[in-house]
Amino acid sequence: MSHTLTPSTPSGPSGPPPGSSTGEPATDRRTLTRVCTAVLLGSALEWYDYFLYGAAAALVFGQVFFPTASESTSLLLSLATFGVGFVARPIGAMVFGHIGDKHGRRPALIATLMLMGLSTTAMALIPSHAMIGVAAPLLLVLLRLLQGMGSGAEYSGASVYAVEYAPPGRRGLFGSFSAAGVYLGLVLSSGALLLTTSLTTDAQFAAWGWRLPFLASLLLIALGLWIRLRLEETPAFEEATEDVAPAKAPLLTLVRTQWRSMLLVMGLVAAPLSFSHLYQVFALSYMADAGYDRVTGTTGLLVAGLVVMITAPLAGIASDRFGRRPVLMVGALYAIAFAFPFFMLVDSGRPVLAMLALALAQGGSVGIMFGVQGVILSELFSTASRYSGAAVSREFAAIIFGGFAPLIAVSLAASANGASWPVGIYVVVLAAITFVSALLAPETYRTSLTDRDATEPVPPGTTPPQPAQPALSGSREG
Repeated sequence: MSHTLTPSTPSGPSGPPPGSSTGEPATDRRTLTRVCTAVLLGSALEWYDYFLYGAAAALVFGQVFFPTASESTSLLLSLATFGVGFVARPIGAMVFGHIGDKHGRRPALIATLMLMGLSTTAMALIPSHAMIGVAAPLLLVLLRLLQGMGSGAEYSGASVYAVEYAPPGRRGLFGSFSAAGVYLGLVLSSGALLLTTSLTTDAQFAAWGWRLPFLASLLLIALGLWIRLRLEETPAFEEATEDVAPAKAPLLTLVRTQWRSMLLVMGLVAAPLSFSHLYQVFALSYMADAGYDRVTGTTGLLVAGLVVMITAPLAGIASDRFGRRPVLMVGALYAIAFAFPFFMLVDSGRPVLAMLALALAQGGSVGIMFGVQGVILSELFSTASRYSGAAVSREFAAIIFGGFAPLIAVSLAASANGASWPVGIYVVVLAAITFVSALLAPETYRTSLTDRDATEPVPPGTTPPQPAQPALSGSREG
């Protein structure tokens, strides 16, 4: 791809409006449609696998792979394997982040899709504990680790790909497509579980029914692979590597020059990462203890996923107009306000109110914060190490805040004899971390994506200065 040089126009009150063009040609609509479809469906198909595991861990894995005399102990062991996957995610982030920054975004995204899809399909073939004993949970943990490696660079990589292709003024919207895709995956996995649980008895579901949605993953991943093989490399990556070779060790450069951005991202994603798993995994087991059947829980997750698919793009659009920081802070405040009403609705004993609680919690707090997360992950790092920066920062935060959130919530509720108030406090603390991080973050929605020097965050609430050197034609400013 050839490029011509055009002068960079600084953004600001006297310059063009946020995300306006500086004269570079826009990418054709057909290419943009293909990018959006690939990001949306690719993320959906991959995260179908991840959410499916979380739901199965809450509903059935305890009795299939971790049978004990105590149901609560079996549930805790099952949820612990859900958290184990998060231990492998930073490894996947480092491996595939290196590939994405050194060899391109496209090959990294194809590799993550294949790794995760094959490991998920293999889970359906593991014999139960009753058949092969301790080998069953060991195989499950091994495949969970591989699944975690694949997911460790999927969401961040898809976000980076979409943002680097975004037309002027649309980076927030394009960055939200990966979040919408994640929850499309939730809708697909919830729908698969709902169909399976509706057509089988509890005994049949535990014996073989749960395996069917896992086997279906193979077909879905084949579709996702076909879509991603048709992608081209992003203009931003091509421009960055056209005259300068990629860094030999992007991760080392990242840690040396952008460590503050990495810490900042960890705080920004603390709440949305935790809540997405808290409401999807812990909420299912909590609702089961409250007397709701499996259909109520899975239907609630399906409705919640549909709501996020609407609120996430709306949040992205709002961030393109008002900035990333205010939208994030609104989402965090919403989470704080709804922390205790969520459990009041679930404890009402009415299935409709319980499903409404899931929809409001996911669509409000998670949808708003998650919708802005993708673009922030991209804008806080320079092009040369953007994939590594986004993936590694997010996945280390996933270990601290996300993966063990359901286990922590179950333990907190158990310590209070099943009461929900400790979990409500836990939600408030996590939301406060993200709110404070947003206060400390620089505002990035007016900055150039391809030529800004993103080595360290600037003071809170300010816009990083634009560089004086010319920008390459084809850069995406937003």
